[in-house]
Amino acid sequence: MGSQSAEHKIPVIDFTKKNLKPGTDEWVLACKEVRNGFEEYGCFEAVYDKIPVDLHNSVFAAAESLFDLPLETKMQKTSERPYHSYYGQFSVVPLYESLGVDNPTTLQGSRKFTNLMWPAGNENFRETTQSMSKLLVELYELATRMVFDSYGVQRLHGSNMALTSYLLRFFKYRTRQPNETDVGLQCHKDRTFMSIVNQHQIEGLQVKSKDGQWIDVKPSASSFLIIAGDIVGAWSNDRVRPCEHQVIMKENKTRYSIGLFAFINGVIDVPEDLVDEKYPLKYKPIDHFGWLRFQEQRKAPYPIKVFSAISE
Repeated sequence: MGSQSAEHKIPVIDFTKKNLKPGTDEWVLACKEVRNGFEEYGCFEAVYDKIPVDLHNSVFAAAESLFDLPLETKMQKTSERPYHSYYGQFSVVPLYESLGVDNPTTLQGSRKFTNLMWPAGNENFRETTQSMSKLLVELYELATRMVFDSYGVQRLHGSNMALTSYLLRFFKYRTRQPNETDVGLQCHKDRTFMSIVNQHQIEGLQVKSKDGQWIDVKPSASSFLIIAGDIVGAWSNDRVRPCEHQVIMKENKTRYSIGLFAFINGVIDVPEDLVDEKYPLKYKPIDHFGWLRFQEQRKAPYPIKVFSAISE
């Protein structure tokens, strides 16, 4: 699995600065740091103080109550959209299970999920989920704007946001039984445009560097790992490096995390600004959910480079 390297450090970018607004020196510098993080590591850590610690703690208390429900209740969460259903009970990753809330920033979306899990209602869970999702989406939109600005295509940001939908996913990794693997989740890249991940108290998330070293991501209530998915990698014409990451259970304790996942409801094109002699056009227009459905039918990973690459 490689080893921890002291030479690598995921960029940490402070999103709390008062002057962090488009056009300011602070904004220009932050955009460069965001781009560097995505191109070198496929991610960066955003320090963000707009999510109160009380809300952070409430979300993870809600996660515990969610996963305490009977398995048959959790398995009721299905979706026509690929990768939006309940996941768990896998022999290769027995410690892992997760549940996602579709359209979590909306009253309809948060209520639909809550009433499915708790037919008698659970307003505290619904309010907590919706409040956290709204703040995470604000962070996502800010980070995405920085990515677009850094590549000089800020004019396209609004249309990208108009096509974006969100999934708030809760994760649980139970304690290991004797002789069980310590792999909570295998090495993978997200099939999103971008994702935001926040751990609770137990670490386990690791990011893979270009030279194969694993970098531990420490839990923090005030910082969030923003991850480049396969789709933003293709959108950038391979300038962005989609983040390879995994979860390794170093402590034999139950671990919780949450993730905001962004999907594009439509076709993604490589901006003409990102095509030149060094980076000739590498991808055909990509139907995000078309690719996801194709993968789901195959029941095996299908690289986006195979699905949408332009033949040389």
